[in-house]
Amino acid sequence: MVAGIRYTVIPLACILAAVTAYGDGFKPVVEEDGVRFERKAEGTFRWRGIFRVYDGALYLENGGDKRAAMNGEAPLRLELHYSRGFSASDIVEGGNALLEKNVDRETLTRISDRLEKINTAYQDISSGDRYSLTFIPDKGTTLRLNGEPLVTVEGGDFAAAYFRIWLGDDPISTSFRDQLLGR
Repeated sequence: MVAGIRYTVIPLACILAAVTAYGDGFKPVVEEDGVRFERKAEGTFRWRGIFRVYDGALYLENGGDKRAAMNGEAPLRLELHYSRGFSASDIVEGGNALLEKNVDRETLTRISDRLEKINTAYQDISSGDRYSLTFIPDKGTTLRLNGEPLVTVEGGDFAAAYFRIWLGDDPISTSFRDQLLGR
């Protein structure tokens, strides 16, 4: 003990377990539906800047144009690795609120049936689960939970609107968005 402070030795196994819990990372290359995606950036979303909610990775098609992908004109993939559990209703409620902040009323009206389709596919999740959204122009946006497809929603206009939850002007977190976009 030094000056009344007790030092505790933390076993290396505990440190490695803590790192693995959050840092098992994202694959540098993912192939889905015949498209080869390359990881472009990663980020961490922290609620109120403190509590880790999830890590995310943004993927583009090999040589893909980020702007075209964000406009629903080229393949785009977002993967989220959750550090906490959430109910499906919490995910849907939060997503809908963010869409209202990032998309005009006309667009929300135009995509409302498709938004309902993806919203009904969400499931409750636990810490360690992964949701991914993969947009391919001729196919649509596929929502997967732990790699298993849940639903595919057609339309580049839908993808351009829906990805704004994370990548829009008023996203879930500007810090997270900027990490994913390399700003």
